[in-house]
Amino acid sequence: MLGSGVEVVKDFLACDWGTSSFRLMRLDQQGNILSVKETKNGIKALKCQDIERYLIGECREVAGSETLPVVMCGMVGSSIGWYEVPYVDCPASEATLAAELWRVPCESLEAYCVSGVKLQTSTGIADVMRGEETQVVGWLTQASVQERAHSVLCLPGTHSKWVTITDGCISDFSTAFTGELYSLLKDHSVLVQGEQHDSAEAFSAGLQASGGGAALIHQLFNARSRTVLGLQEPADSAAYLSGLLLGSEVGAMASTLGSGPVHLVCGDYLAGPYRQAFEHYGVDCTHYSGGTFSAKGLWSVARAANLI
Repeated sequence: MLGSGVEVVKDFLACDWGTSSFRLMRLDQQGNILSVKETKNGIKALKCQDIERYLIGECREVAGSETLPVVMCGMVGSSIGWYEVPYVDCPASEATLAAELWRVPCESLEAYCVSGVKLQTSTGIADVMRGEETQVVGWLTQASVQERAHSVLCLPGTHSKWVTITDGCISDFSTAFTGELYSLLKDHSVLVQGEQHDSAEAFSAGLQASGGGAALIHQLFNARSRTVLGLQEPADSAAYLSGLLLGSEVGAMASTLGSGPVHLVCGDYLAGPYRQAFEHYGVDCTHYSGGTFSAKGLWSVARAANLI
C-alpha cells in the first residue's frame, strides 16, 4: 500500500496491462489522455524477468526526458505478472481501491498497481477480477446519480464480467468463461474443423438454440452434428458455436436482471453480437466503446489516493 510522503504530481502515466495487450497512456491532472502507446506485449508474451525492463523502456519512451510515476491495472498485478497485488473484498469502490493502491518495489520507476477484487460467499461461490474493476470505476466517472445508485454492467472478453453497481460500489459480480471456452473449442475440439468464415445465419441459429432449455453441455455437440447432417456448411461451425455460447451467457443472466438497460462496455467488434443476443432475450442495453474507461479509472483511483 501507499506510504506517507507521496509527492503529488501533475502528469502521470496510466498502464492497462492485460494478458494479451499493453496500453500505456500519459494523462494530465484532469484525466485527459495526452498520448498513447499500445502493443501486443501482454503479460503472457513476456518472460517474468523481462517485464520490469520492458515497462521501464516504454515509460521512458512515453514520458520523454521527464520522470513520471506510472499507475497500473490488470494482469500485471497477478501471480503471472510483475508483482502480485492482493485482492480487495467486494463490495469495492474507488475509495477502497485507492486505499489499497500498492507501491511496487522498483528502484528505477515510481510504480503503483491497483488491486483486483475478490468475491467469496458462505455457499462456496468464489470469483475474482483484475483490470475490469478499474474500467468500472472509469465508467462511474460519467454515470448519472441514478446509474450510480444501481446498474448492471457487462464487460465482454476472454472472461466476461457481469458487474452489479449499488450506491457507487461494485456490490456483486460474476464471470462468464465465454471467450476462452469459444477459443478452446474452436481450436482444439472436433466441433470446428477446417477454415471458417463469419455467418450471420449460423450465429443466429446458435442464438436460437441457446434458448431451447437444454443445458449447454448437452447443446455443444450440435456445432458438429449439424455439419455432419448437412444442416450447415462446415465453415459455419464456429459462427454457430459463437452464437450458442454467447446466447447461453446472456440467457443465463437475462432472468436475473431487473428493469433498466444493461450497460455494455466493449469495443465495436463485440458490441454487434452482444446486442443481437440482448435483443434475442428481450434485454435493453446501452453500449459504451470503453476505450477510455481504464484511463479514467486509473486517474480516479490516483486522485483518490492523493497521487495527483
